[in-house]
Amino acid sequence: MISTVLLYAVIQSVGAIINKVQIITPSLIKGSHTVGEFVQSGILKPLAYLVIVLLLGVVHARFSWFYKSRWNMILRHANLKELNDHRAKLDVACFNSKQYDDLEKRIQELPTSWQTRIWFSDEMLNLFSATVSFVLFGASLFWYKPMYAFVILVGSMPMMVAEFRMNALWWGLFERLTPHHKKRGMLEKPYHGKEAFTQALMFNQMPSLRKEIDKNTGKVLTEYDIIRRICMSREAPVHFLGTVALLGVIIHAVWTITNIGGAIGTLTVLISLARTFQGNLESIVNMVANQWNNAKGVILTEKEFFGLQPFVQTPSPVNPSFDGAPTIRFDKVSFAYPEKPDVEVLKDVSFTIIPGSKTAIVGKSGNGKSTIMHLIMRHYDPTSGAIFADNINLRQIEPRIWNNTASALTQDYSILNRRIGEEIGSSRLDEELDLERAVLSSTFANFDEVVDEDKDGYDSQIGTDFGGREFSGGEKQRLALARVHYRGTPIFIFDEPDARLDPESAEKVIKNVLGLVGVTVIIITHHVSRAELCDRVIVMGKGEVVEEGTHEDLILRDGMYARMFEKDLQRLGLD
Repeated sequence: MISTVLLYAVIQSVGAIINKVQIITPSLIKGSHTVGEFVQSGILKPLAYLVIVLLLGVVHARFSWFYKSRWNMILRHANLKELNDHRAKLDVACFNSKQYDDLEKRIQELPTSWQTRIWFSDEMLNLFSATVSFVLFGASLFWYKPMYAFVILVGSMPMMVAEFRMNALWWGLFERLTPHHKKRGMLEKPYHGKEAFTQALMFNQMPSLRKEIDKNTGKVLTEYDIIRRICMSREAPVHFLGTVALLGVIIHAVWTITNIGGAIGTLTVLISLARTFQGNLESIVNMVANQWNNAKGVILTEKEFFGLQPFVQTPSPVNPSFDGAPTIRFDKVSFAYPEKPDVEVLKDVSFTIIPGSKTAIVGKSGNGKSTIMHLIMRHYDPTSGAIFADNINLRQIEPRIWNNTASALTQDYSILNRRIGEEIGSSRLDEELDLERAVLSSTFANFDEVVDEDKDGYDSQIGTDFGGREFSGGEKQRLALARVHYRGTPIFIFDEPDARLDPESAEKVIKNVLGLVGVTVIIITHHVSRAELCDRVIVMGKGEVVEEGTHEDLILRDGMYARMFEKDLQRLGLD
């Protein structure tokens, strides 16, 4: 707004200067104009006014840049904080859902992506400034010549209608192209992720990926070009009409001044007012039309993203106080993932896990073993049936509370590039690092030998991003195992804890896992030879409990478990 006032002051002062120059020009031509007469002509006053306004403009521009830049940075961080805080309120089920992924991709493809709310606010301020300028210059133009303001307004009306129609077309295209943007994001993963990049190079995927990406991009560009051509064909005539109206005003003003007489400075002011008035009107129309789409983006973020709720709800929460590990009981549990409600992964599953016991859940891949882990951790709730901790239904225990009782080593885990000690202790990030406890957890996971290789020990940096070194898959798994152990919950679930380990490390790790005392240990594995050391074995087949009992009992039954165990021994060369 201050910039608008300063611009208006510059135009008025320039007009006043030109008028004064017009008055004293004849005497200048005759060469009879003295310094005193020049001063007495009154030209110094508008000159001084212009100097002051220009200097104020410089000062205002610097201060405006400083505070706007600072405020935008604060807003960006505040926006990111609010977005991430909302993500943290969601759960695994929601985060892994197609609904969440589609929504993320749609917001990412907005012209200003996750910053749309900030952009909307900035544009509202710009719109306010443009409106102030429009009113100020329009009022001045109306005061000079009401007909000029009326002609420009009428000439710009078709442009207003066209802009809103075109913006509606842009938004509709954006919605239709969301699947294409989502596919391109998938194809471009090898260019951004280390594992995907390595795989793409190893399989010589880059040339084919480039063709697929170019094909996808070509489709998107073609669609946008169609809209652009429509915009050109429809917008050019209406903008031409607006320019003709402005030219008519300028020509009429020049004709009036030259034929009827008048000050040239006044003509300059009139032309500047008309052009600025028409420019402000065009800017306001464009901004309002664009803000209509920005508003849709804000609604997409505010209503749909911030409207996301955890899939796992706890309507009647309790805060249990377990004395050690509780009994885990599955009572006729069936489950289907939200994206495929008709495909049951678990069917009428019932079993009990006794506190302090070592239980193995075995079976072929895809038979529901990992799903049982997710249900015990309450990443999801059963479709039907119930899971109990002692006599409390897990649905009554909030996941963040239950996480203090049960923790898990999943097959997919993330290692952040912290220092080793910090990463091990990150399972209790709300507490100060207990180095002695970290050392014990590292020894438990057979990770201590990795730590000892580096002179910095537990201060060693993970990852090359910060000057450290990359760990192998087996080293990362042992680190992840140490991190879970550090948490020290009464229930531990290990999903294929030795999948990436060499035989020697695997034996040590399994021995330490099954040697834990006073805690409940659940091992999920397709290597049934591990189950021999457990107190109880649950055999899964096609989402159902096929067999259950001790290792000895199941061997005597000579059923599915006995056959799997024999094949596993053959694999290990122990038969």
